[in-house]
Amino acid sequence: MAGWTPTLVKNAMVHAFEVLLDTTGQVGPDWFKNNWPEYRVEFSDEVNQHQEGAARTVTRVRVQRTARDSSRMEKVLIGDRGMPNWGRYVEAEPAARRAPVTWCFWAIRGRHTEVECQRRGWAYSTFRRRRDKAAALISTRLNAAGVVPW
Repeated sequence: MAGWTPTLVKNAMVHAFEVLLDTTGQVGPDWFKNNWPEYRVEFSDEVNQHQEGAARTVTRVRVQRTARDSSRMEKVLIGDRGMPNWGRYVEAEPAARRAPVTWCFWAIRGRHTEVECQRRGWAYSTFRRRRDKAAALISTRLNAAGVVPW
């Protein structure tokens, strides 16, 4: 097998953050929103909710993830068996460490990187170079440690 590439690293990081966002969330006493199943609502009830202004605007669906997804997420974000989390591999370069994480959240939300950089006044080419440099550093360290790609 060829080993880790920067593209594989970026895909694994996006997937890890997707799993994190899908499996975590509010658990507190906000009236058990995350623990209780949604009830089916009849159309007449939905119409009344819209008229009263009590209709839900956004629904978040919980995705059931496998144990393999969770363990891979932990390897990326927490570390595993003496291996550090992937952010530690680029610790010496803080700008390169922040770029892939920011990009992952944009990718999960379906935002275009160039548009988001322009909105913040960041140079797109610099952001892309930092993101790719971080992914290259991580892939090099993973290959040196003998971590098998997934």
